[in-house]
This record gives sequence, C-alpha cells and structure tokens, in this order.
Amino acid sequence: MPRQNISVPEIPKPLAHYTPAARAGHLVFAAGVGDLVFTAGQLASDFKTGIPAEARRDPAFPYYGSDIKKQTRYILENYAKTFKAAGTSLDNVVKAQVFMVNLGDFDGLDEVWREFLPAPPPRTTVGTTGLLVRDALVEIDLIATMP
Repeated sequence: MPRQNISVPEIPKPLAHYTPAARAGHLVFAAGVGDLVFTAGQLASDFKTGIPAEARRDPAFPYYGSDIKKQTRYILENYAKTFKAAGTSLDNVVKAQVFMVNLGDFDGLDEVWREFLPAPPPRTTVGTTGLLVRDALVEIDLIATMP
C-alpha cells in the first residue's frame, strides 16, 4: 500500500502543518501481514497558547491533580482520535517511544498509560532536557497495526 496521510480534525493542528499520522504497509510479523500507522510525536499542546487548561493543574488548586498525568491523558486521548481516524485503535499499538523532561515523573505517566494501554506495547523511555513546547513534560510517539 502506498503511504496515506491521515487527517484528524478533532486534534490541534501543529504549527509546522505536518500530518498527525501516516498509514503504510506492509509489516510481516508472527500473526501475519498488516499495514502500519506511524504517528508524529504528540505533546500536550494546542499549538496556540502552549499547554491547554485541560492538560495542566489549575493554579488556584495546585494540590489537585498532577501535570504529568494530565499531559499524558491529553496526549493519549488525542492518539485515540488519531487512530480512530486511521481505522485502528490504541489496542493495536505495537511500539511506543516516550521522551520525558523528568524521569522522576515516570510513575505518574505509567498510571495513566495503563488506563489507555492495559496490554502495554514495548516502550522506550528517554530522558530529555526539553521539548518543543514550553512547560511540556512528555512527548509520545506510537506505531500501530491495522486490525
């Protein structure tokens, strides 16, 4: 199958106008052959104001919630929409790559991760000194197969 760009109107549009996902085939794996969906790395950003309100703690209530959990949830909710638009789901993720500003936040990320990916795929987690968007704590890249 030739490459097919996936449009996802329900998620924020990156400033660089890149596609959020592309579908390409074929992968040969133990269970058979299938197409893959490659995603662009996602951050908790609306690409207008930075970190949107739903992805950060309310400054009036700083002890309620966790920034890493809120950012991870925001990203994975957008990925659910992305994979739906591509014709697959988070259940079909076969590889994950995570970049974190503070590896000490790993437990918070992992708590939300298990809600969205109860049978987690192989994941590489890398510490980084910063991400593209100010105050972003995590960037996630996923690859999924088609059902």
